[in-house]
Amino acid sequence: MPPTVVEAANLLHLSFNQDHGCFAAGTGDGFRIFNCDPFREIFHRDFDDAGGGGIGVVAMLFRCNILVLAGGGRRPHYSPNKVMIWDDHQSHCIGELSFHFEVQSVRLRRDRIVVVLDHKIFVYNFAELKLVHQIKTVSNPRGL
Repeated sequence: MPPTVVEAANLLHLSFNQDHGCFAAGTGDGFRIFNCDPFREIFHRDFDDAGGGGIGVVAMLFRCNILVLAGGGRRPHYSPNKVMIWDDHQSHCIGELSFHFEVQSVRLRRDRIVVVLDHKIFVYNFAELKLVHQIKTVSNPRGL
């Protein structure tokens, strides 16, 4: 199987970056980043060798080295209740946000991180990771 193919059964999450020029795929083993035009895999990180590698939520900040990850799948690499800010140049996490419930989705801007849980949305300042606003919602299990 070519290395750019992500098996459908292994795919946990898919999201486009802000200009829709790239997309990120969270898998049971880690994550992969793809360019849209021309289509090609830019890079990937496999966490499976560390005893669990599932990434259930992945979001890119434009085309820079910063991504946001949350664990998912049968063997999550991180807790599904945590948002990890990943610096791919350093290959490690540079920040973390913890919640009482599973993270359904995350959206990014240069100045904000929006974290969607089943019944609440949290808005954080990106620079200091300070809570700016929280919104109660109806049940939102798909993180829309």
